Amino acid sequence: MKASLLLLFVAVRRTFGTANPTLQWDPETAKDCAEWYNNSDGELCEDVRSLFGITPVEFHQWNPSVGLDCQPWDYQSYCIVTWEKINNTVTTTTSSSSTTTVSTTTAVTPGPSPTSWNDMGCYADDPVLPILEKNFSPAGGDAALSIPKCKTTCYRRAYSFAGLEGGNQCWCSSYVGGEWASNQTDCNIPCTGDSKTFCGGKGLVNVFKAEQNAETTSTTTGTSSATATTPTIGGSQTTGATRILAMF
Repeated sequence: MKASLLLLFVAVRRTFGTANPTLQWDPETAKDCAEWYNNSDGELCEDVRSLFGITPVEFHQWNPSVGLDCQPWDYQSYCIVTWEKINNTVTTTTSSSSTTTVSTTTAVTPGPSPTSWNDMGCYADDPVLPILEKNFSPAGGDAALSIPKCKTTCYRRAYSFAGLEGGNQCWCSSYVGGEWASNQTDCNIPCTGDSKTFCGGKGLVNVFKAEQNAETTSTTTGTSSATATTPTIGGSQTTGATRILAMF
């Protein structure tokens, strides 16, 4: 059940949220905002908070221009989750039997990204038909891009592949439709947010594939057994492509 709810949560974010604001926004908005809601459809502020599971206090902290009473509510972009919130998310489930026996299972949600990513290498991009589906960086590129940031961006939107290009672009996809670069060392442009690592090259993409998360751990106490189970969420998904797939 929790797995289904988390997947639904990701799907809702992917449908209604964007990685960057598309309307004007308050400059006092949280600097580590990870997802934005663009208020262009006339939705009520209270409905938006409810849809994304945001408390009035959280929404005000992330969007200081909006009071706890949801006023004023303007035609602009608002932050609906921060990286701090994502990285601190922990899910704990506790249940008890009809006797005095108590069983507890604790599972940490897949933080900002899966426990493992597979480096697939440097790929040559196609300017007409990009090898990955969608670029989530703002126009002109992300001035603070890093490999972990791009992986998190893609994983939270339920994509299996993350790609970094030109030092400042983050691409996400459910497939890889292209070929390796003839020289793998050409993906050598430093990331704008971490100069010690490389984020692709000119017309070249460093591609990573999300692998499955580790299993949850559980502890049981009491005189008889009654176990509550919280499933983990896998980071990978089965996908197809109409172009040349990278098979690994």
